[in-house]
Amino acid sequence: MNLDRTECSECGVEIDTSKDTETSRTLCPACGSEKRTMHCSVSETLIARDGIGVKAKRPNEKRPYIEDRSMPSYSYSREKLVHREMVIDRDNDKYYEKVTDYETGEIIHENQESLSAHQNHGSAKIKKVSK
Repeated sequence: MNLDRTECSECGVEIDTSKDTETSRTLCPACGSEKRTMHCSVSETLIARDGIGVKAKRPNEKRPYIEDRSMPSYSYSREKLVHREMVIDRDNDKYYEKVTDYETGEIIHENQESLSAHQNHGSAKIKKVSK
């Protein structure tokens, strides 16, 4: 926080507060008031990230025929948010995925294949059985 200026609350004249102590204040040179208005500035940079996800379904069908997502996703290997685009097109048997680093713009992963060939990924992975 930066203190930009101090002015009299009564008349608005700028006051030099360099000689103020904990027990005494410099009086306003124009009106003699002790009331102050302090103007300060706070600066912080925030980055907000959002995304969108769409699913299209036909009546009386359980699964959507198309899913499209473009949103932040946490990368455990990089320990930060990355941008993930994904399209699942069941009608045309297509799968597309692209993961990009927000900071560098580097494409971390890109995959385009037929949906029927996209097996054993994510929740569809074959579970290892421990003996």
